Amino acid sequence: MSKNHGSRDSRNFGFGRKLHYAIKNCLRTHFADGHYATVQAHSERCRLFCDWLLSSHQIADARLINQEVFYAYAAHVRGLLENGDISVSTATNRISSVNVVMKILRGDTKVHISKIGKVLGEKRSHIRSVAPQGMIFEHLDPLIDDLIKTDFPRVAAIILLARATGMRLREAILADLPRLAREASKFGQINIQDGCKGGRSGAFAPRWVPATDIVLSAIEFARSISTPGSRNLLSPTESYVEFLRGTVNASRITLKAHGIPRIHDLRAAYACDRHQELAGVPAPVCVSDDESPVLSKSSNREARQKISRELGHERLDVTNAYLGKHSS
Repeated sequence: MSKNHGSRDSRNFGFGRKLHYAIKNCLRTHFADGHYATVQAHSERCRLFCDWLLSSHQIADARLINQEVFYAYAAHVRGLLENGDISVSTATNRISSVNVVMKILRGDTKVHISKIGKVLGEKRSHIRSVAPQGMIFEHLDPLIDDLIKTDFPRVAAIILLARATGMRLREAILADLPRLAREASKFGQINIQDGCKGGRSGAFAPRWVPATDIVLSAIEFARSISTPGSRNLLSPTESYVEFLRGTVNASRITLKAHGIPRIHDLRAAYACDRHQELAGVPAPVCVSDDESPVLSKSSNREARQKISRELGHERLDVTNAYLGKHSS
């Protein structure tokens, strides 16, 4: 770890006097003050864990959390799941976050639940069962208009880029717009590089996406509202985290009002769109089981592999999650 937090034998392993503060502190240290969204997600889930520890076991020091206590918490989460209070995904995430935090705090995996699905009695399914929002591009027009009217034009640009190219939120914000415009003009396709997670052969693996008319329009609009002196959607004096915490978070009420709970859904809509174009048939999630056409294994796999590359990874299971079913 990059920072010294004193004796590992001290309260909360030296990360702070209060348990939840110590958890957030250890996450920030581990991620070197980056990965804001990841830190925030783990921190919020573990806040519930801290509340449970205090009310059920009067524990306010991470050194007192052992495997037995963790299993008791997992049983509590399973009870919420069985009562229908939370979803499988939520239950899995809560236990997973405690796994992450305990490993960082302790420096080992002695307090850890490896088979979360078994403990919960139910496994999380990543496979979509409902078509993503934003499938019909024109249906986004009212949302775009509202975002522009309410002084969120840069979020409108993010929406257009995400839906047109399959970019992640970070990628849309940090995209080098002049470069994309040049590539679209010269090659008829764009290479998505900025802000990537680097899940394939590093963040610089080629990731070419066709520069359709919709893509060209999205880039042109983004450039038109980009701050002078900037190559992306951030102003020259603004950090990514500042933009995320301020502008993007403030726009989420408008997004939800138009049926877009997560910008990530537009990435799934792009994947489904490309499946129709490449395979010639709708993605499985867009039709009922009895209407789903049968593709040859080779055609099915070829289309999904190309979509995976355009989304920025080689894992077919992630692409299958977007499209609705595993490839045959």
